[in-house]
Amino acid sequence: MKRSVLVVTALIVCGSLFAQGNAKTGDPSLTRQLDRMGVDYTITDSGNYSIDYTLEGGRSQTTYIMGETQTVDNLQVREIWSRAGTFDSLPSADVMQSLLEDSGTREIGFWSIEKAKDGGYILYFSVKVPVYLKDDDLASLLQYTADTADQKEQELFNTDQE
Repeated sequence: MKRSVLVVTALIVCGSLFAQGNAKTGDPSLTRQLDRMGVDYTITDSGNYSIDYTLEGGRSQTTYIMGETQTVDNLQVREIWSRAGTFDSLPSADVMQSLLEDSGTREIGFWSIEKAKDGGYILYFSVKVPVYLKDDDLASLLQYTADTADQKEQELFNTDQE
């Protein structure tokens, strides 16, 4: 019995270490593309790519690319997103309406709000794109996502924390 428990425990530990190792490596095709583009990035513990931008006026913004892909019919897509800030409580109806209207006027991308573990509400701008984007197109959408989130961060939070 002790041997069985030991073997199961060893398998669980090895399995979790293997899973963590895979998450940290990211997607090889995205890694090659970002390297080819000369983009500086960090792969997060969850396997996503974190890219820091320096914007006009010395502001900064972090944009993320999901390491995993999602499939819609036969199309593989990947999400790009950037946080604009965190509300202490659910935003007012006026703010929600403004974000919905802003999302509706954009050619690509949308605003999302996600409940944080600490009880706040994270506002982020997201763009879902096909995985086969050309380098220039991916670079443009990464910058667009960073710029858009930073503009909303200034407007709603008057900070430069994201």
